[in-house]
Amino acid sequence: MKAINELKKIFPDFGIDFYLVPSQDEFLGEYTTEHSNRIKYITGFSGSNGMAVFSATDQDCFFTDGRYLIQARSELLGDFEIIDISNLSDWIIAKCKDGKKIGIDPNLHSILETENLLKKGLLVFIEQNLVDLVWIDRPSREYSHIFLHPLDYSGQDIKDKKESVVERIKQNGLDAIIISDPHSLCWLLNIRGRDLENTPIILSRAILYREGLIDLFSSNPLDSKVQEYFSANNIRVFKEEEFDSSLQRLSNQKIGINPKSPYSIKLKLQNAILVDEYCEQLRAIKNYTEIKGAISAHLKDGRAVSGLIEWIRTTQNLTELDVSAKAQALRSEEKNFVCPSFPTIAGFKGNGAIIHYRPAESTNLEIKKDGILLIDSGGQYLEGTTDITRTIAIGTPTEEQIHNFTLVLKGAIRLMTAKFKHGTSGAELDALARQDLLQEGKNYVHGTGHGVGSFLSVHEYPRSIASAILEPGMIVSVEPGFYKEGEYGIRIENLVLVERAQDPEMLEFRLLTLVPIDERLVDFSILTEEERAWLERYNRSCQKVC
Repeated sequence: MKAINELKKIFPDFGIDFYLVPSQDEFLGEYTTEHSNRIKYITGFSGSNGMAVFSATDQDCFFTDGRYLIQARSELLGDFEIIDISNLSDWIIAKCKDGKKIGIDPNLHSILETENLLKKGLLVFIEQNLVDLVWIDRPSREYSHIFLHPLDYSGQDIKDKKESVVERIKQNGLDAIIISDPHSLCWLLNIRGRDLENTPIILSRAILYREGLIDLFSSNPLDSKVQEYFSANNIRVFKEEEFDSSLQRLSNQKIGINPKSPYSIKLKLQNAILVDEYCEQLRAIKNYTEIKGAISAHLKDGRAVSGLIEWIRTTQNLTELDVSAKAQALRSEEKNFVCPSFPTIAGFKGNGAIIHYRPAESTNLEIKKDGILLIDSGGQYLEGTTDITRTIAIGTPTEEQIHNFTLVLKGAIRLMTAKFKHGTSGAELDALARQDLLQEGKNYVHGTGHGVGSFLSVHEYPRSIASAILEPGMIVSVEPGFYKEGEYGIRIENLVLVERAQDPEMLEFRLLTLVPIDERLVDFSILTEEERAWLERYNRSCQKVC
């Protein structure tokens, strides 16, 4: 509360009535470092998608999506009205009718988002972040060493990747493009780092010129091997603070920038041309080596998570934090494991209904008696990234829990076994997973699936199955669920590879995840014969691996 009060005291100095604080940092990724986690410092919210709006005179508001509405209520410090983030634009229109001004840091908002806000209200750009001005004991920024991601894992040489991107640069008549997404940067250069706890990237930017030269702006340490690699591949390295001055030198050239880039880049490149993110879609379609690596990673992950479930069933006096620690310990026994791909979700009973719940000392439940335990976890292996959710019966599940779990299972099977024409809309696929729940007036507020990287982000393009056209080579999740606030959560999540079916005009999914589904939560009487056969085959195949 003190930090919020200090923040509002400086509003008059900048002529603003409101100030927006998003969950993103200047790289606009899903996860941030502690150094840049402004929203957690000022509000207490630890989720990955939120927008705090502080008001000089009105009640403060907090916007987030359905995954975090319950979590926000329990974490927020101060008096906030919590609103679904889809209503942010309407809220701004209402508040700006009388000429009130909203301050934003253009480094923390994308071009797309900012231009939308500009249409709705009166924005004041303040490049000095106001939260930073009141942040006491702010953690220092740490820089990890850059390391190479060799062909044995990446499967494609940097020269080939550059050629693909440069070809698009030339086709659009550009002189260069700005690569502002660290995931795309690391994919293109075949490098990785540990700037984030769960995503093996460096938080840096680059400029790729049509001649194939790359200027990398990074303060991360380089060893001699990486320096030689950069020199051999026409990569010049500059300190990150030199990025802005380099943009100014490009002001008269045709520079492509992704609409998802920070608005501050557009402010410095007034003549910039908005173009799609070239690397994002290229990296979403995995090559042969990446696919082989994903299969290998999931075999290891299957052993680890199956071992975790067996350990839970045979061990007494466990807590949610014990489960989270054991998940990492078992994965650590597997070769090439680097780190979890996101903080483990281990939610028992009502905590499982908090979609992105993360156990903490203050919320840590003992796992005992009857209830449902939801575990959503994943691993970063040198050859691939995993993400899996299993719902486990502890003690005796209720008829209601069994029924709802079975509805979720039917939806998961229907989507995982679907064959569909190339070009089918993602909305049609998404509907397959929700069908049985919707027939009973039930649903879930999160997406049905998302893309997964190759030793990169656990959430990448396509961000949502519902809004994408799937292509062969993509790895996506299938994860329907059901949540009863305060009582339990259900989710079944497998990763699948999009492949061509025997009919070349059709696509289908190849299952990658290999962890048994808890049959104690299944009502076999409402499964079709085909669904029962699928479940039997799947669990049998998982047991062979583990």
